[in-house]
Parts: sequence; structure tokens; C-alpha cells
Amino acid sequence: MYQTSTLENKKQVFVTPEGVVKWLGVVVFILLLANITGIVLENIVQSEARFTRILVRYFDFNGESNIPAFFSSIILLLSAAILFLIYKQRRHQGKTRYTRQWLLLGLLFVFLAVDENVQLHEHVAEFVRPQLGNDLSGFLHWAWVVPYAVLTVAVMFYFLRFVLHLPPFTRRLVFIAGALFVTGALGLELFEGYLYKRYGIDHLYNRILYCLEELMEMSGVVLFIYALLHYLAQRDTQVALVPKENAALQPK
Repeated sequence: MYQTSTLENKKQVFVTPEGVVKWLGVVVFILLLANITGIVLENIVQSEARFTRILVRYFDFNGESNIPAFFSSIILLLSAAILFLIYKQRRHQGKTRYTRQWLLLGLLFVFLAVDENVQLHEHVAEFVRPQLGNDLSGFLHWAWVVPYAVLTVAVMFYFLRFVLHLPPFTRRLVFIAGALFVTGALGLELFEGYLYKRYGIDHLYNRILYCLEELMEMSGVVLFIYALLHYLAQRDTQVALVPKENAALQPK
């Protein structure tokens, strides 16, 4: 919503959590549709047309440096930005309990965004794989899941009391979003390694699993963004962009 204020003649943009999630959901749906179309054309129809190659190159959910990967990095960075905003708000309000956790969560999401963009976990796998005596028939072929699973458990234990302290609605959304993201990122990766050892990276089974994995990750992050925005909205948080020379005049 966009309107001009009659009191101060300042233009204001009103953003609702539902509106943000609606448009993010539309983007996820479009990316999903393009990816599924590419899978059907390449693996089922076995089309070699230029359109098929474009879809697979730019919309494959398991691809790197393409549109879905870029979108995933963006929503992870958006999550980090909102977490930093909440941290700053609590600092200005003089609240100390569980304030640091908002900052640490923001840094964690920055790390996830960087990892998504440059594939840090793939380099971790190159180091961990030789250390494993057995890949369990391929379930641990993508060896990065081992240290990342340990890190995930540590993060869960550290932030558990913080999440339980959140308002009930926010807490439920955070739990659901986290379950979606972790199940997609770690859980399905185990089966993808098994199928990779049996059929190869481009087999239809693996393509379907990769599609489901990325869909769960994106959905988890979008739901988390909604939880954060709803949390801010319930506290009547307003973000104003002002010239630098006027910033000192704004209430803290």
C-alpha cells in the first residue's frame, strides 16, 4: 500500500507480512514450475530442444549459479536483515534477555547465504569423505552432512530456550520452518547420496528428490521470514528512511 501522509506530507509505504510472503510464494511457485517442466522435458519426454536446455541451465533446483540458487541466497540474506533489525530494536529498547541470540541468528543466516552461493559445504565434503571409513551404501556420500548435522544439533540446543521464550504463534512458525529446512537440507541429502551411488546424478529419482529438497528449504525460509515479520508487526515496528542530516532528530 502506498499513500501520502496529510500531516507531514511524507510518502509512506506500508508492507504487511502476508503481502511479502504472498509475493515470495509466487516466486517459489514459478521457479518450481520451471524446474518441473525441465525435468519432464529432459527426463521423460527426452527433449533436446534449446528451450529444454535453457530451463535446465537456469532453473534446475540442483544447479549452481542459476536463478533458484540466487533466489535462495536472497531470501536467506533477507532473513538475516530482519534478524539484525530485531536485534537493533531490542538494543534501543534496552532489552538484554535473549537479545544476543537475534544477532547470532542473523550471522548464522549470513553464513547460510554465503554457503548457498559459493557451495562451502562441497569443499567440506572433500575433506570429510576420505575420513569416513564407510559411506553406508551412499547415504553418507555427500559427507558434509556429518559435520553439518553435528552443527545443527549444537545450534538447536543453544537456541532452544530462546525459541521457547518467543510468543506462541512465532514459536510454532519457527519450529515448522526449521523442521522444513533441516529435513530438506540434511534429511533428503542422505537419500540423494544413496540414489546417486545407484543411478547417477541426473537420474529421474534424484532430480525429483533435489526438487523436493530445494522446495522444502525455500518454503522453510519463506515461512521463517513470515514469522519474523509477524513478530515485528505485532510490536508496531516501523522502519523509516531519512536523510543522514535528519537521522539525529529521529527518536531512538
